Amino acid sequence: MIFDIIYLLLLLTGIIILMENRLGRVIALCSVQGILLCGPVFQVYSPSEFHSWALTALILVFKTFLTPYILFYYLKQVRLFEHVKPRFGYQVSIFLFLIGLFAALNISRSIHDMPVHIDRIGLIYVILLIYLGILTFIASRHWIVLIIGFVMFENGVFLLTLILHKGLPFGTEIVSFADAFLVIVAAAVLQKKVDTFKNISGSRE
Repeated sequence: MIFDIIYLLLLLTGIIILMENRLGRVIALCSVQGILLCGPVFQVYSPSEFHSWALTALILVFKTFLTPYILFYYLKQVRLFEHVKPRFGYQVSIFLFLIGLFAALNISRSIHDMPVHIDRIGLIYVILLIYLGILTFIASRHWIVLIIGFVMFENGVFLLTLILHKGLPFGTEIVSFADAFLVIVAAAVLQKKVDTFKNISGSRE
């Protein structure tokens, strides 16, 4: 029961991220989603296993702390705390979400070999989380929200792998977290260079 609530909260944070138009709240919700990811780890692995605690530590370091910290730090540096405008409104977003819900139900029905301890409703939530990540990436105009969409997509893929196959090899998991972290750092550096170039061009004019 508790794990179903965690999966539901993961889905709800994804929906709010899609609908929210304030950058600070979007980043905070990304951090909350990172904390919630720790729950399914103990659904699959025993608390007595070293792998479960090592994986939880990776989640807390990369997804709960480092990712939001880097994004918040950059926002403070360039003073980007502002409202963001999505490519389409709430009604279109809800319509697209309903399409994703219908697709997730069909995908879950096609998967017959479910782990004994995993509820099918949890699988639906995870598939929807992946879809929300893609939808956030498509719907947003702001580069920070694009990164959040990528992170949410990666969170969903991580959970799907975790619940269906008892996780990836530990070394591969480390590379996956590090890869996401490097994408965020690279995007922040690139955007800062773009802003610097704009300021130089504006001063010349």
